[in-house]
Amino acid sequence: MNREIYAKNIESIRKKYPNWATFIEEKEYSFHPHIRVDIDYAKTGEIIFRVSNKGKILYLNGKYNPSYAAIDWLNSIKQIEDFATVVIIGIHDAIHIRNILKTVKPTTNILIYEPSIEVFLKALEEVDLTFLFTENIPIGIVVEGINEKEEKLFFYNMISYDTLTMLKVYLSGNYDKLFPDKVSPFVDELKKHVVEIQKNWNTVVRYTSVNANNIFHNCKYMYEGYSIQSLEHMLPSDIPTIVVSAGPSLTKNIEDLKLAMGRANIIATDTAMKPLLNAGIIPDFFVVVDGLKPGDLFQHKDISRVPMVTMNAISIEPMQLHNGKKFYYRSGSALEMEIIKKALEKDTSSIDVPDLASGGSVATSAYSLGIYMGSRTIILVGQDLAMTGNRTHADGTFKDKMDEIDTKSREYFEIEAIDGGKVLTRMDFKLYLDWFEEQIKAQSWIRVIDATEGGAKIHGAEIMTLKEAIEKNCKKKFNVRYKVSRMPQMFGEKGKEEFLNILEKIPGKLIEVRKKAEIGIHQYEKLEKISKKKQYTQREIEKLLKQIGKTNKYMEEDYMACMVNDSLKGIEAALRTSIYDKKEEARDEMSDIAQNGKLMLQAMQIATDELLELSERTIVPFTKKQREKNVKKER
Repeated sequence: MNREIYAKNIESIRKKYPNWATFIEEKEYSFHPHIRVDIDYAKTGEIIFRVSNKGKILYLNGKYNPSYAAIDWLNSIKQIEDFATVVIIGIHDAIHIRNILKTVKPTTNILIYEPSIEVFLKALEEVDLTFLFTENIPIGIVVEGINEKEEKLFFYNMISYDTLTMLKVYLSGNYDKLFPDKVSPFVDELKKHVVEIQKNWNTVVRYTSVNANNIFHNCKYMYEGYSIQSLEHMLPSDIPTIVVSAGPSLTKNIEDLKLAMGRANIIATDTAMKPLLNAGIIPDFFVVVDGLKPGDLFQHKDISRVPMVTMNAISIEPMQLHNGKKFYYRSGSALEMEIIKKALEKDTSSIDVPDLASGGSVATSAYSLGIYMGSRTIILVGQDLAMTGNRTHADGTFKDKMDEIDTKSREYFEIEAIDGGKVLTRMDFKLYLDWFEEQIKAQSWIRVIDATEGGAKIHGAEIMTLKEAIEKNCKKKFNVRYKVSRMPQMFGEKGKEEFLNILEKIPGKLIEVRKKAEIGIHQYEKLEKISKKKQYTQREIEKLLKQIGKTNKYMEEDYMACMVNDSLKGIEAALRTSIYDKKEEARDEMSDIAQNGKLMLQAMQIATDELLELSERTIVPFTKKQREKNVKKER
């Protein structure tokens, strides 16, 4: 051991990660008995690492000239863009890391993963790693056996949609051969994170074109609506929640649900409603999350007997077809946030509208709602998360008899089935499965019973038949409907007045946004002209950029401007990654900024006109009609 190097490394770690230093010095870690790490010397005299793992003996970064480590990789990728994220697997002699750091800008994110604590500790003893803990460049380090639980946090903080196309991954020599049981899961988690980002962003782009339309049509229902905050801890902890999804296996045990009525809180997903109602089962709630959910699912004579848990951004037809109580969770729309904020300021009897934790599906939202309401036992039914019987949903959902699907495409893959065999699933179902398993692991105080009787195995959940789960857990009578009937509405009288005031201002606010967009376009046109001039003063640029900054601040903070912006995610998606492309010449960069800014504001003008016309068809008639009703009441 080089004691001088080790002391310097520990001291630099202590300044950045004091807990690490204590952990290492007090030897709280544990070694793998079959891994041995030694140092050797290359022909060039540099230190190299030799690792033995289960009979395999390999060198990291080669035996001959480690100073060239990562050079070929750097040449092959040509450049590392500003704001890119570089993931490096392996630390050992750190020469490859130094070579990579020489080529990157201070705006680059570096994430280093070391799958072997034995290699890391040997590196602390022999290699000067102080630069990893003192560099100005953002560097995150994950070491198995020390802080591997922070892996997902680094993914979240360092890899976003904006920089996804610039993500680079460097795998140090022989790491995949020596540590496959660690490297492979890490790469899988990285891929999963990338897929999740893409899925989430694609969902945003897919829905924002309809979100504004949905919100303008649906926000009127909030006037007489309820908040899920009223449901918080409503249930005694020994009253279970049964989450009923519409997986193919639902038809096996749907009749057994009748045994739980009045003895459990039954929450259905939207797709499960028609099969349940047709079977004579009236759930206590049903949840809707989809902005494109077809109205056919809600065309049933009894649909309004069941309170809907909803948000403003869902499809228009479900809101129109359902005439019962609507309990709201936050959609995140700027207009909704403004309404709630102003109502709470003016009226202490008004109730806030909280978020509802979700893993991306209606079933995960229903699961979260059951826990939010106070249940400590959640029973899952129809939660196949797989193509049971080569079907996606139970009969009676989208069709009386669901079609079999062709599972030969690469979209489908095998996972463990609830009965111990194998079952086919697809990526979105697998992500929901992962979410359930993560929640079960994180919420150890919640008992989860999988009574689906088919589909994928949810690790961590107890497996029972539905009949058995009901017999063992639904012993106490509890009238959920009676409790719900006594809930207060979301807005008090003053809150409702403020609600109408905000809606009445919408046309004027949209006109204001349009004028601001026009001002911004002129500012960007000036910037474009300056970029083409041979000479310009710094003061001239600073003055114009200050004006542009003021306009942009309005567009980012004004609630109606945010509504308009949210309807333009498709255009924004096309522009987002390009904003990180740096030009060699400042005037070229200015020209790009001007063109992109002008394009966005021109799109905002068009969107504003569309929303103005939409408000005249939806919000304006509602406010007029409601004002007339209120006047009649006062008389």
